[in-house]
Amino acid sequence: MSDEKLSWKAKVFWSSRTWESTIVEQVPDEHIVWRSKGPKGHVDGTVSFHELAPNLTRVLLVLEYHPQGFFERTGNLWRAQGRRVRLELKHFRRYVMTQALTRPDEVEGWRGEIRDSEVVRSHEDALDEEEHDREDGARAAGDRTSGDRKTGDRKSGDRKSGDRKSGDGKTKSRKAEEREAEEYEAAR
Repeated sequence: MSDEKLSWKAKVFWSSRTWESTIVEQVPDEHIVWRSKGPKGHVDGTVSFHELAPNLTRVLLVLEYHPQGFFERTGNLWRAQGRRVRLELKHFRRYVMTQALTRPDEVEGWRGEIRDSEVVRSHEDALDEEEHDREDGARAAGDRTSGDRKTGDRKSGDRKSGDRKSGDGKTKSRKAEEREAEEYEAAR
């Protein structure tokens, strides 16, 4: 697929469901809005990231489910989908937090920007821009603290040029997110 389109597959009891999602808007470290289409219903949603402290982020997720089909509508009467989503999100939160603690160097994120379902800033452009901003900030800090410090020196906490920072302050690439989702499904 592309940066703004994703294909999904999930197993629900004995049957599988597939759907395609289109990211309508994505602003790194702020929010993601998407719409989806599938033969058995669709889910539209948004997730927003709110930094509470340097290593603490509140993640707010809103889902809107539109069931199609007899079993989906019956399950919706009993709120089965909502309960299942809450349980899966609890498992996913535990999985992400464990990965962030046990393998922090492998956590990456896609840094591009999407507006009106079109990529307006690619991942590579965003990384270049962030690197340039870091260099300017280091240069300005070096000018303020000591005139003889070389510009462009990396501090021990700086990210490498190939790293990407996600909404929770960690770094994560889209491929790493997909790999984590696959590992999560395999672990279940």
